[in-house]
Amino acid sequence: MSKPFGTAFTDALPFGVLTAVHLPDSRDPVPQGILDQLPPQERDHAVTLGGYRQVDFVGGRLALHRAIRSMGRKAGAVLAGPRGEPILPDGVAASISHKRTLAVALAARSGHGTLGVDLEDQGPPRMIVAPKVLTPEELSAVNGLPDERRWMGVLLRFSIKEAIYKALYPYVNRYVDFSEAMVTPDPDGQAEVTLRLTRGEGPFRVEARYYWLDGRVLSTVRIRPLNLPAAPDDGEDEGPG
Repeated sequence: MSKPFGTAFTDALPFGVLTAVHLPDSRDPVPQGILDQLPPQERDHAVTLGGYRQVDFVGGRLALHRAIRSMGRKAGAVLAGPRGEPILPDGVAASISHKRTLAVALAARSGHGTLGVDLEDQGPPRMIVAPKVLTPEELSAVNGLPDERRWMGVLLRFSIKEAIYKALYPYVNRYVDFSEAMVTPDPDGQAEVTLRLTRGEGPFRVEARYYWLDGRVLSTVRIRPLNLPAAPDDGEDEGPG
């Protein structure tokens, strides 16, 4: 049986260390013993939240700190910026996502670029959202899939775009619409991304990978400006330790 706020797993992925934390499916206040695992400023913020917002915040921060420690680093309090983005310590790139009973954090050294991570439940299908989150080209590609695969085609593109937005925000400092990125997933777990930023920011190198978990899809994105030299060990796994 999963222990609430316990670590579900930690994996070394191509873009960094991913740590997942079990969340209780409950609106009950987070126990004091769990809150005490957070830095004081994070704990003070957590007690101002209620219900699932508190559970999600605490779980996400625990996942983040555990991922950073797996890199051999430590971070103080990681508070949120104006759009909810984590204000990270120097030298660290990271992103957080949560969905119902799981929170995840992806962390790496910042020299590789910025990160985005997104976690989505696979069901139930809601095809009504497709025209809102897909470009005309993406919608045509999804409509060409067999009926039983269309929702997964929509969900996967939506999830990757959510991760793209998180990774792009430090560079553009604005909301990025779904129409400003076109995603073409490959069967091997990677995706080609074409940015069409309306304000002309960039150019950027965008890398995207996705993973099918038990009833969920996990999307990871790494972005850096094309004029930023790659780190010496770019492309290697950001392993624990």
